[in-house]
Amino acid sequence: MARQLEQGQSQNIPLNAERGVNATAEQSLEGHEANKAIDGQADTYWAGGPYYVSWELDLGSRYELEGILLCTGCEPDAYAYYVVQCSEDRLNWQTIAEKRDNRCSAEGERFEIGGTAQYIRITFTYCSSGETVKLRDVQLFGCKAVIESEAEVAVRRSPKLFYAANFDDAHGFEVADIEDGEPGEPTGQVLTGGEVGSYVIYRKVDFTADGVNQLRGMFGFSDMDREKRIKLEVRLDGPDGVCVGTIELFRQWKRWSNLAGDLRHEGQPEQLAGVHDLCLIISEAAEGQSVLIHWLAFVQGTALPVPRPRPADLPEPAGEYQIYYGNLHSHTALSDGIGVPEEAYDFARYTAGIDFLAITEHSNLYDHDLDWKLSRKWRDIQEMAERKTEDDKFLALFGAETTWYNQFGHMNTYAMDCFINTYETRYNDINCYYETIKQYPESIHQWNHPWSCGLRHHDEFEPYDEAVDQVLHLIELNPMESPDKGGLFYYIRALDKGWHVAPVGSQDNHYGQWGSQNTLRTAVLAERLTREHFYDAARRQRVYFTSALHLQVWFRINGEIMGSRLEGGEEVNIAVKASYAQATGRMIVKAELYGEQGRIMEQMELDAAELNWDLNLSAQEKQRYYFVKVYQDDGEFAVTAPIWIKK
Repeated sequence: MARQLEQGQSQNIPLNAERGVNATAEQSLEGHEANKAIDGQADTYWAGGPYYVSWELDLGSRYELEGILLCTGCEPDAYAYYVVQCSEDRLNWQTIAEKRDNRCSAEGERFEIGGTAQYIRITFTYCSSGETVKLRDVQLFGCKAVIESEAEVAVRRSPKLFYAANFDDAHGFEVADIEDGEPGEPTGQVLTGGEVGSYVIYRKVDFTADGVNQLRGMFGFSDMDREKRIKLEVRLDGPDGVCVGTIELFRQWKRWSNLAGDLRHEGQPEQLAGVHDLCLIISEAAEGQSVLIHWLAFVQGTALPVPRPRPADLPEPAGEYQIYYGNLHSHTALSDGIGVPEEAYDFARYTAGIDFLAITEHSNLYDHDLDWKLSRKWRDIQEMAERKTEDDKFLALFGAETTWYNQFGHMNTYAMDCFINTYETRYNDINCYYETIKQYPESIHQWNHPWSCGLRHHDEFEPYDEAVDQVLHLIELNPMESPDKGGLFYYIRALDKGWHVAPVGSQDNHYGQWGSQNTLRTAVLAERLTREHFYDAARRQRVYFTSALHLQVWFRINGEIMGSRLEGGEEVNIAVKASYAQATGRMIVKAELYGEQGRIMEQMELDAAELNWDLNLSAQEKQRYYFVKVYQDDGEFAVTAPIWIKK
């Protein structure tokens, strides 16, 4: 954090519209517009939300900055976290101050800063008093910068961003003006083109001695149809030069996205270094589609962390496994939900009464979405999860939802030190994604809502890959959202294709109610409620789905618990126990034993609060896997993980 600034160290920079100063914000509450933070009035302020909303100041010209004073106007005993950044060109931002402590002063916080800037951006990352953040007053200290020439000089040096419209030569591309965009979208001049063969040239691009391996840019599209794609090639020296990379462009979540494509040269296989003339040329384009480019950058991409080995399996308990209930898929306002992680974890524990909650924000909606190491959201969620975990009482988990917009689907990742964003376009090749995750044997992965994954439904779980199977452990069920396909349909399909996955019940919370949105739960069999025991259970598929509250199910074959892999033998001795962890007034009315292709091998009817079911199957009836479904009297049910038997 920047050092506090002594009073009177420099001159106050006047901040008002008459002097060409203008404030804007991603979002403002009515009556609390952005300029209210610089109007000099004690009773006015800017207010906005949700979290990670930014307020921005254009000083009208460049200043040599020395200090800043911020008054957030929090409620008594409340505090806010924020990041202050400055920029000369509104593209490349430098962090000059960050507040992450619980102090709150009525006089505000003063920080020593430095550097030349025309733009100031304050991003609020947390407010303890609720979702509404406030900025009551901003004061800057410094003096106007002496600029030898007002002429803008395009600096194209890795890793700086530069405006795509500042090109040296072009054919088929033209400059367009954008005046009114959605929050987060660019305004001003952008580059646009859509015909095959169109190209744009940037001369003397400095890749630096360290080299680069990625092209990044902010890309938009004239047509919102995701199927209408454009392929852009990166060539050295000109349109006929050596191709060092391609990037396939199509609309992601919104019209504009920051996307990255890999660069590679046969003579320099790991990186590209030195100074080059660069040409971007359209090699393929869907009819009627045009690409819009706001900025470009050539960078060294952020490497993924070093993999860790899979931990050794924990020993089985002396007695029966405990059963814990929770939710493995939820969101907050750090992506496209509401609230903050602290609120979500507290709600899950103290209001919903569940044992664990995983916050799994969309990977494309983290800040620094192409640089996981720089993401404050990723850091903040992990730190809050550590604070909110109390072993044997509540488990605060975190992960990320890898989100595709090529219709493949969504997947949750847990037990990884990073998130993987498909805006790095290499990961839109699903084989590349799978090749990546199987390098992380400690990690845990989950197929999310296959019934609502666009046209591809996780490519129908094909092809089966034994190495991927070692890290892909879970699959979601949700008969509430999709009665036809959200039940056993995709679960059985995945099992029949060889995958070793267990079913989970997730709420995919976007509107709060973390754990109480419905009765869907994931049940985990573990000796204790700790992160180590939880991950051990997930890796070994000691997990089951339930929509029947508090329904406990233990399923064994030849004495081995659900999730086990057994060697083939002559006997298949099945034991199922079920009961309620607490009184619910409900009864268990039926149990079914399933084999391959959804075949019901055996069933039992009853009307009791407990189930004890033992049966033997002959060798002729032997299946590659079995699982059990237990029904409650209101139609809600539990579905266990399988037990697999080698034939």
